[in-house]
Amino acid sequence: MSAPTAAHPHATGRAPDERRVAFARAAVGLLWAIALVLALGDDGTRTDADVPVAAALLLAAYPVVDVLASIRAASAGGVPGRLARANAALGVLAVAAVAVAALAADAGATLAAFGAWAAISGALQLVVAVRRRSEGRQLPMIISGGLSTLAGLSFVAAAARTEADLVPLAGYMAVGAVLYVVWGVRTRGTR
Repeated sequence: MSAPTAAHPHATGRAPDERRVAFARAAVGLLWAIALVLALGDDGTRTDADVPVAAALLLAAYPVVDVLASIRAASAGGVPGRLARANAALGVLAVAAVAVAALAADAGATLAAFGAWAAISGALQLVVAVRRRSEGRQLPMIISGGLSTLAGLSFVAAAARTEADLVPLAGYMAVGAVLYVVWGVRTRGTR
């Protein structure tokens, strides 16, 4: 759901490109969610459980989507370079943190690392979308950023419980995918 990549939809020539990026992110998010559920199977529901390798790799790889989207948004002039670089750096740190937690620790640590990334990157997305609300069509990104922040905080809190189920991460990404589709459809009428 995260990444402050929603560019100004009225910029000349940018709206079709932004729609393609939004729809691609939605497709990746939905495929990722399905793959995560399949990779987790019945495992990973206890805080101290090992994370299956395939699920660990999927979880660690997802922040790469934000890194690529931030770089793309900065090069297209959609997000100020400093913010895009900060979000890309956050994504790189998230890849490392989630990978270490998922491969070397347990489900609880993985949920906490992924949740921290979701909360921070969601907050960045929310700030960008709120700042751009006067440009129109930002409601899906405002909702996405707010939900990502709240979901991330709830994942961090859930990591402290005995049962640290990783399956809700798939639901989180599916909701984000739907919001990217809504944003892409809403920008259809822009030029």
